[in-house]
Amino acid sequence: MKIPILTGTTASGKTAIAIELARDHGDIEIVNADSMLVYRGMDVGTAKPSAQELRDIPHHLVDIRNPDEPYTAGDFFREATAAIREIQARGKKPFVVGGTGFYLKALLYGMWSAPPADPGFRARLENLSNEQLFSDLSRSDPVSAAKIGQNDRYRLVRALEILHLSGQTTSELRSATKPIPNPDFEFFWVDRDTPELHSRIHERTAQMLRNGLIDEVSKILKSTPEARSLGAVGYAQVRDFLKGNKPKGRKIKEGMAGVQDEIELATRQLVKRQRTWFKSQTDATPTLLERDRDLLLGRLREAFSVANGQGKK
Repeated sequence: MKIPILTGTTASGKTAIAIELARDHGDIEIVNADSMLVYRGMDVGTAKPSAQELRDIPHHLVDIRNPDEPYTAGDFFREATAAIREIQARGKKPFVVGGTGFYLKALLYGMWSAPPADPGFRARLENLSNEQLFSDLSRSDPVSAAKIGQNDRYRLVRALEILHLSGQTTSELRSATKPIPNPDFEFFWVDRDTPELHSRIHERTAQMLRNGLIDEVSKILKSTPEARSLGAVGYAQVRDFLKGNKPKGRKIKEGMAGVQDEIELATRQLVKRQRTWFKSQTDATPTLLERDRDLLLGRLREAFSVANGQGKK
């Protein structure tokens, strides 16, 4: 049996589909493929499944890192692969669910070979500003520098580290690895019509703010103010609000209304990037959940060899 991967745009409703299917069939265990659900204490802004849902349905790779701890695609590949094998060894059925493209790409095509981290080299870069790191990388690996930009310090350091240890640029190492699709997975892509999705983003953002997103970000800022995970959509906008930082070149509303607008804007931009990535991975069109939800559930039940109406109730 191929392992189903359920992916799609943020706020499309893929988590609810996965939980419904897992509730109906006790052999299914969910393997998370969302880069933010791995972090403890980041619950509201990630729309993490509830504590009850996490108790009722086995989830893997959820709440496994602190907000200031890095978690790479390589980490995901190793841990997701191990989780899938362990689930299968117990006679259960893994179900990969999430919309983080570089995680899914790792599962679908494997990882390219890169040298491990070098703490000594990283220590030598600690006193350099992002602008200096970006300038150094632009001279030696302009392709990677253009992709990363000067605001992502972690990736700038990693690209310079790879060049230092291997003598090759990240682009050269990637191109030396020929991607071969993994035949063990079946890809299910879900979405919604854009007006419907934007409406859901609006409602979800308002709900997150009502549920305590401001307090959640405040706690992380107090304990780990430099946590890279605070750069994620939703968290970055609240962080900027709490620090009094405003976007350059445009005016925003004051107070919580401005925060909500900024989160919604960033989420819609994320959706555009996700759709571009999904289109690059498959010739299929997405299942639109507002029209074909039951059709998708039927296809997933078939993929799991679960006849409609059977399973645990």
